[in-house]
Amino acid sequence: MPLVVFKDNQRISALILRFFMLGASMSYFFLMPQALQKVFGFSPLMASISFLPLTVIQFIVSLYIPRLTARFSNTSVLISGVVVDTLGFVLGSVIGINSGYWWGVAFPMIFLGIGQGLIMGPATVAGVAGTSGEIAGAASGVVNTFHQIGGAVGLAFISTMINGLKGADVMIDQAQFWMVVLAIIMTVAAINILRGKHE
Repeated sequence: MPLVVFKDNQRISALILRFFMLGASMSYFFLMPQALQKVFGFSPLMASISFLPLTVIQFIVSLYIPRLTARFSNTSVLISGVVVDTLGFVLGSVIGINSGYWWGVAFPMIFLGIGQGLIMGPATVAGVAGTSGEIAGAASGVVNTFHQIGGAVGLAFISTMINGLKGADVMIDQAQFWMVVLAIIMTVAAINILRGKHE
């Protein structure tokens, strides 16, 4: 792997962003369905259906990415998505699952869906931006590597932080707090893209 991939500020910031975004998101996708079943008594099918506010909105938003980036720039869309995604995690953590599904889960999911819809495409573009033909393939591979490892490391970290807590509601609310921490790091990495290239 050519280390020159990591010399560009936009690329390294996008990789860090993607790492922590997947850390928070994969933890949410893994832990929230379990919480929905234990707190609300949802069946596995109902728990999956309850993710529709997130997944449907994410799908719809992603369809508008080409037009949005053409109008506002890739970086602007990416940072906007990161801010909205972080807001979704904050709302989930602050409101709490005991507020009920619609207010405590579905409402934050709307922001998570918008944010993730705005992030994924632009983050990929930023992760391979400015690469020459010689390193384009390596840069793309690094993007996917950070994607996969970020999800695994984030889930392991958050699972460790909530290990031993009693009650599914307490566990998911505490997990969402740590998702906010990861999302804040993601936000800092996104803003760092504005600094331009490292010399």
